[in-house]
Amino acid sequence: MKAALAALALAAAAGAASPHLLRAQVWTADQGALARDLTHAPRECIGALSPQAEAGRALFRSPGLLGGPAARVGLSCNACHSNGRVNATFLLPELTNRAGAADVTSEWASKVRGDGMMNPRPIPDLVDVGSRPTHGQHNDPSLEHFVHSVIEEEFQGPPPSPQAFDDLMHYLRALDAQRCAGEVRLTLRDAANDVRRAVGAAQRADAPTSSALLLAAQDAVGRVVERLPEARFERQRTALESLARDLGAMRYSTDVRAALETGGGGWSARFDAIVAQVARRERQTYFNEAMLRTALNRR
Repeated sequence: MKAALAALALAAAAGAASPHLLRAQVWTADQGALARDLTHAPRECIGALSPQAEAGRALFRSPGLLGGPAARVGLSCNACHSNGRVNATFLLPELTNRAGAADVTSEWASKVRGDGMMNPRPIPDLVDVGSRPTHGQHNDPSLEHFVHSVIEEEFQGPPPSPQAFDDLMHYLRALDAQRCAGEVRLTLRDAANDVRRAVGAAQRADAPTSSALLLAAQDAVGRVVERLPEARFERQRTALESLARDLGAMRYSTDVRAALETGGGGWSARFDAIVAQVARRERQTYFNEAMLRTALNRR
């Protein structure tokens, strides 16, 4: 499983050959506004996060948390629950036949829950989930038990380390309806900060959670790479791919914490330098809705 997940992250970072420009196209309904849907998201309903919630935020965005078939296509919790809200354009054929819904008893995702039927349910908004009395179709009174069942039964992912699971719960409980307002445009700055936040959280975590957070960071680097057109940003893509492999090397070192302490500062400096180069030409990337629309129309 670890090797498969590492391959997933590196393939994403390397921009492996695909009929899609962006991985999110795999689970995004083309309803006539695809470029806009892929460059905008609901606003994340959070304030300042605790270190634990910061780690949970990174794990929420990592396919490694779910594992199995979901991880192999790059699916994370955030794919269905954009910024903790509802992805109204979610449409992965293996999980739904209508946008904004998902089949929690899909045989594709789970041999445990699979019932051989396509019966998607509306994707729930996770804002204020910590204050709800019950969760899911079976009205589970325990949010912790419900989240465990989603990861380990609905998607058959490996059990998270105790700290990783606790961090994820802190993030879910930090989603606050009073901080919701509209939507946001996805930017290079935000995508780069997802990488930085994951690496920063890894530096504070125990070894198993640090490894999971470095995988989250690798995946986040991949989400930056795929937004860079190959013809215009070949040098920056190559450099970011190399940095993703460096994160993988840290993950598999005998002492991941020591590897981060030794190499983390230099890694971050190199990453920041590449992002600064791209930022000067952000209008030429697929963070730009018009650029993405033009590229999609050529496919």
